[in-house]
Amino acid sequence: MSDEVIKIGIVGLDSSHAVQYAKLLHETEHAHHVPGGRIVAAYAGGSLDWQLSHGRVAGFRQELEEGYAVPVLDSIEEVVAVADAIMILTIDGRVHVEQFTAVAASGKPVYIDKPLTATTADARQLASIAEQNDCRVFSSSVWRYAVGLRDAMAALSGPARHLSLHGTWPVHPGLHGWIWYGIHQVEIAYAVLGAGCRKVACSCHGASEVITAYWSDGRTVTIATNHDENLTNGGWVADAEATHAIEVKDGMHERYAAFLQCALAFYRGGPAPVSLSETIETIALMETAWSSREQGGVLLHLPGGEL
Repeated sequence: MSDEVIKIGIVGLDSSHAVQYAKLLHETEHAHHVPGGRIVAAYAGGSLDWQLSHGRVAGFRQELEEGYAVPVLDSIEEVVAVADAIMILTIDGRVHVEQFTAVAASGKPVYIDKPLTATTADARQLASIAEQNDCRVFSSSVWRYAVGLRDAMAALSGPARHLSLHGTWPVHPGLHGWIWYGIHQVEIAYAVLGAGCRKVACSCHGASEVITAYWSDGRTVTIATNHDENLTNGGWVADAEATHAIEVKDGMHERYAAFLQCALAFYRGGPAPVSLSETIETIALMETAWSSREQGGVLLHLPGGEL
């Protein structure tokens, strides 16, 4: 794919990312235009048992069709056939294994929007399918590309030791808990510390909730929210000498543009911006934290040893 414009196929039109990525890739006059990629087809999808999913498909589909002349096709396989690379943007992690399976046999590179899957078992299955088909794939939250996070990491005088984060986690009981949106703070933590979490606890009181995670080498993370509030993502990170604020210093299009640049480089054969093993560990952390929450905040080991 070298320097040619990459033809991107989208799977899942229940995410605003489908329209926003089209905006940045197609609108050459946009302040954050990202050259080198174009969305050529989409598959609508939408989970009928989740209003937040299926209730948004029609609107985003209309925006893509009328605003960017993107054809919406009847199957994932049809989208794969006309694309060089795939973005699975479906917000429902429960269906990602099925959707990825429909793509993987093509061997075309794939980005899967957060969450990779809804369970650790599904995440491991997806990784196995990728390996069997020699299909390159990565997943990440766009918050890994936030300017404020990158500034805080650049200010570190040595390895990060401890991290405290806050943000909004909308709760959807019986579906993902907060895994589909609380993942933003978890991914920020992994962007700073990398893999290595071994124990986690999650406790709550009313609308307030706190995750405490312990890395194998003594580093720690706390992630806090109040579900009744609309908290902006942020926090602080400490090295051995000082504490550095993680502040929101950008708008969404700056984060999206930085992400798209990394995704296009990956599609062209570059390394995955985030390893699949690290992403699997983020799912394991959230799944274990939810189990801790249901058990009153008990400290639990992440499953499976080394991930």
